[in-house]
Amino acid sequence: MENNIASQVQIYAVIGGADYEGERFDTLRLFDSKAMAEAYAEELENEFGIDYVLTKIKNVEARV
Repeated sequence: MENNIASQVQIYAVIGGADYEGERFDTLRLFDSKAMAEAYAEELENEFGIDYVLTKIKNVEARV
């Protein structure tokens, strides 16, 4: 018998972008740790060609 219990998990989506070009999906990374997401966002801010960094918290539904 399958157990379809759903649980909600929060992840942090971090992506860098360039003015007039938009987000660069090659920079997109997902994290389950706020500290790691913040560290990556800081790393992106110092990268050439990145004008801004977006960080969003998303809910993910996991079935176990």
